[in-house]
Amino acid sequence: MAKRVILAVAGAGKTYHICHNIDKDKKNLILAYTHENIKNIRKELINAFGCIPELTTVITFDAFVYRYLILPYEPSILRFFQKDNFKTKGITVKEPESQTIDNRPNPKYRRKSKIGHYITQSGLYYCANLSELVMYIKNGRNSLIKRIANSLNKFYNEILIDEFQDFREHDFDLITALAKEIDNITLVGDYNQHSVSAKNNSGKPFKKRGTDVSYEDFKNTISDLGFEVDETTLQASRRCPENICKFVQEKLNIVFSHNNDNNGDVIFLSENIETILEDNNIVKLVYNDARKCNFRALNWSYSKGDTFDNVCVILTNNFEKIFNDDFSCRGISQQTINQLYVALTRTKGNLYIIKNSDYKKIK
Repeated sequence: MAKRVILAVAGAGKTYHICHNIDKDKKNLILAYTHENIKNIRKELINAFGCIPELTTVITFDAFVYRYLILPYEPSILRFFQKDNFKTKGITVKEPESQTIDNRPNPKYRRKSKIGHYITQSGLYYCANLSELVMYIKNGRNSLIKRIANSLNKFYNEILIDEFQDFREHDFDLITALAKEIDNITLVGDYNQHSVSAKNNSGKPFKKRGTDVSYEDFKNTISDLGFEVDETTLQASRRCPENICKFVQEKLNIVFSHNNDNNGDVIFLSENIETILEDNNIVKLVYNDARKCNFRALNWSYSKGDTFDNVCVILTNNFEKIFNDDFSCRGISQQTINQLYVALTRTKGNLYIIKNSDYKKIK
């Protein structure tokens, strides 16, 4: 039985590693959080094998939970809530009713012991509560999890999950609960890229009682759950040049090395800024509101997963002194640090950096 978490750095080739190391003649299940991840996985599988191997299934985590963990067991689930004759009609991405509205009880909210917590009156499963539903169903000491895991072990030789750092709360609980029962499972992710997506940025396993969980504490949590923690396989970037890796390690205190022949420098811009802003061959990464820029731009967090020939990062006030020898990230939120880490590590060439104060002068 193999249960492993591979901790990676930006550009180390998480998706590449997964796709090029599977046994195409075995039954593999590859899961990821977003459709964009799935698109990249399919593309990489085709690069590796010329096609998606016949025995390999690639699917988003939400679709996996709905199709594999809920629909086959729906009679048992409805029976659990004493709703045998209830008719379901699919899934909705509409957010479930919150427990309170303006600090007052929401009369439409349903407790987790009620089917209305997971399914609308019209019979649509709330996508956001799928994992919570699977975790909730128990018959005495027997959980639905064990039945599901037994089936997955029969259908698949190995389960692989890409971008593991994107999973939080009930999704995280479901993955780790399944992992206890699954024979072979590998999770790949970058701790320092957690909390940069538009959603799913709070809670377990990266926050505890509102406080950010450190890298060491995260490793201990994963280890305590029975996973082997691999910190060596994907600890060198195949994307970022050596100088960029050194800059990120020094300024953000993130262990970051390179494994490539790419050439590039960190270039601080205080003059001729307009020349870079007007160069459409260089993507500009801004903290937010990229759509309002009159040049080619992306938000820091939205660039996650991208690779560019050259990148220009426009800093926020928090990082105004990043070029000072005594600069420290102390006092800056972990989410903001992670978003900058994503932005700084998109380039395989030069990294141009503009201070916010200089940008405002010509904005």
